[in-house]
Amino acid sequence: MSYASRNESYLLGSTGSIILGLASGWGAYSQTLSADLWWSPVHLMFYSGIAIVIAAICRGLRDQSRPPILSPVHFVNLAGLKLAAVGLGIQIIAGIWNEIANHFINLGSSITLANALLVIGMLTIDLGMLVGLSIEYGMMKRNLLVVHGWKVLMTFVFLVVGFASVWLTTISSYIFTAQLSYSVADRWMLAMLMSITATLVLVPAKKVLPNPGSAGLISGAFNAFAFVVLVVYLRHTPYVPIGILSAFGFDLLLVLIDGRFKRNQATLITSAIFGSLFYVTYYPYTINLFPWTIYPSVMASLIMGSLIGATIGMKIYSAFSIGVLGDTLEYVR
Repeated sequence: MSYASRNESYLLGSTGSIILGLASGWGAYSQTLSADLWWSPVHLMFYSGIAIVIAAICRGLRDQSRPPILSPVHFVNLAGLKLAAVGLGIQIIAGIWNEIANHFINLGSSITLANALLVIGMLTIDLGMLVGLSIEYGMMKRNLLVVHGWKVLMTFVFLVVGFASVWLTTISSYIFTAQLSYSVADRWMLAMLMSITATLVLVPAKKVLPNPGSAGLISGAFNAFAFVVLVVYLRHTPYVPIGILSAFGFDLLLVLIDGRFKRNQATLITSAIFGSLFYVTYYPYTINLFPWTIYPSVMASLIMGSLIGATIGMKIYSAFSIGVLGDTLEYVR
């Protein structure tokens, strides 16, 4: 098998997508998106991320390097860039729509279709970059792509931060929605979605990065950004980021029950930790947004949410593996 890498383009694009995720999180937590539409730091950060993603996609798609034609199977890693390009198109359309709506229609702090499309566009860009980097990392670990050690490490780091960025972008939209809702029922529905999201992100991440402690590292990146925004920027009372305990517990349980169950079964069983420790996983947001309870039906729904997220995450990983790699999959197993 021969392989044409686009590693540099994916690293550059991931930088842009991470900046977009940070801008999204910053905006949701501080609600500064209602300020100066063009010159607020959040918007400048957002536009910078878009520009970097555009440069990365153009660089990768214009690269003419291809694998040798003598190889029986050759693969060019472009699927992630094409998917990110779709997300970029959604972002640009939604961004223009959002600016026009904010300039000419006073929508206050309500959630609009343009806001939803902005989040969908960001997640699509993130997903595209993660698909591409996951393929790059898999090829490196199987010695089908021989590169310097620092590039393997950089790809690993960007995958960790990239998965954290997807988690952050999704949760930020939930938190922003929860801040606008005064209904207890609505907030608990959001809590279940947050429980689903934790495993929906971390289970596929664990498939891509089976390294011990990888889920904890992703949670660490997620919690580090939240700590900086809340404590440094918003002057929140300093706190211990105990949210990482759920992810490291997930890592530890996977090691402890390894060999006793099939891999997917073990992953599904251990994923329940995120729902059962929901108040820990999303601390300190849970203190302000969700009333403390151990009511059986509520806890059962949160645990069920984490199991649903894990199941969907494994299905998504398998679907992308087959859909993107196709016949190449047999060569990289």
